[in-house]
Amino acid sequence: MRFLIAAVLMVSFLTGCSQAETSGKKLQKGKPEQTEKVIKTLLKPLSARGVEVKAVRPVKEVKVPGFETFEVDLADKRNYRELKRYIFVNPEKKLIALQIFEYSLKGDRVVLKPLKPNTPEKRLKADVSFLKEVENVLSESKIPHVVGKGNGKVYVVWDIFCPFCYRHFNQIEDIAKKNNVEIHMIPLAVHGDNSIKGLVYYTKLAREKGVAGALKELYSLGNGDFMKFAKTLEEKLNTKEKMVEDQQKVVDTLKRVEELLIKHGIRATPTLIYVPPGEKQGYIHVGFIPIEKLVKENGRN
Repeated sequence: MRFLIAAVLMVSFLTGCSQAETSGKKLQKGKPEQTEKVIKTLLKPLSARGVEVKAVRPVKEVKVPGFETFEVDLADKRNYRELKRYIFVNPEKKLIALQIFEYSLKGDRVVLKPLKPNTPEKRLKADVSFLKEVENVLSESKIPHVVGKGNGKVYVVWDIFCPFCYRHFNQIEDIAKKNNVEIHMIPLAVHGDNSIKGLVYYTKLAREKGVAGALKELYSLGNGDFMKFAKTLEEKLNTKEKMVEDQQKVVDTLKRVEELLIKHGIRATPTLIYVPPGEKQGYIHVGFIPIEKLVKENGRN
């Protein structure tokens, strides 16, 4: 089911953007260069989302009856990765398929397996030197943000009202120890003033209990129930009580951190950045991924 939903979303996005640009083009059998041109035109709207088509080439070893197979190389600049995808074309009947599945039966279940290249995704190293300035800004305002000690560093860009982030508030210390990494919690107020208020409250707790202790305290407000947590936290934030003595400085710092992150293309929570031991560049993953998987996929050394 997961694969089917992903395929439907991909097809609806690409075809919905591209029908007007590809209508009227006639595909001719035996002319792969013309088919390649049509595929590039079809995928051109992806550029609005930072995805560039780097190459299109015919693939002989992947055979689907009635279709010619083409491999497409994509540079997903916003998500710091290279992608490879197959597109299937029947030039004679002017048919094109963005995804084809193999299926098998396991009892009463139908299992779908998409046809795709052996390495469909490769994460690219990126310059993450801007994180040093971000951390300096946080440290100057005494906003605690580091958990654990280890050979590598993982930066977690998080927001206090991010449900994916909340699920792991009580596990950060254990995750850092298990994976032998330092986890740097970089706050990004994606929900406006409410997030700013919540992150000021986090600063208060972190100064009193440390980063791991503060996150565990926040987790306890809902005990795993994000909606309960959000409601309880909002009730705390609605009081007029000043949370920290230097509250305006903390607010200004959080806004400065937001500016720096957005300037360097970091706009979403969670975003995870892994910097291997002894390296200055890192791997940026937009969206949730287990830290263990992030570290394993991109190597420790």
